[in-house]
Amino acid sequence: MGPFEYLWLTVFFFFILIAFVRGYHRELGATTLIFVALFLITYFAVPKLPTIINKLYRETFHISLSQRSIEHIMASGLSVIFIAIIFASYAGDTFAFKGKPTKGFTGFLYNLLVGAMNGYLVAGALWYFQDYFHYPVTDFHILQLPLTTTGEHIANFLPPYVVPPIFWAVLVGVMLIFRVRK
Repeated sequence: MGPFEYLWLTVFFFFILIAFVRGYHRELGATTLIFVALFLITYFAVPKLPTIINKLYRETFHISLSQRSIEHIMASGLSVIFIAIIFASYAGDTFAFKGKPTKGFTGFLYNLLVGAMNGYLVAGALWYFQDYFHYPVTDFHILQLPLTTTGEHIANFLPPYVVPPIFWAVLVGVMLIFRVRK
């Protein structure tokens, strides 16, 4: 398999293409739900779930999980939950912003910027789950470490590392204000 950043770039560009097809006004609704997901995951799940999972296993099965097992459960579980939220935000009647989309170069630029932001958030969050939990996917030989120099540099700028958890909630509030304003 190639460098991990190639997978990241593929997902990133996929979301840019989606933005061109759907339009930035619909993409901003998905952005709002991405902010919600990132807030819930970074503020509640990442700091609290490992302890809860280990306690549940001890009480239910009378075994204590290894640190690596918890990392596998967390990275996989959070990825699945995040992907489910993203899928739901794009499926069916979406949370679109009102108004008529801008045409021409300005509309193209808005689509590009919002698509790039969504791509960065989604691809970056999925990469973050692997990075934060020490790349459990390597145990399945899907990814080989070490990361390239470029990959290590990009990993320092993944969304949950750059933006504090409570700021995601602030962004949700701002997006909701823009959504309901007339």
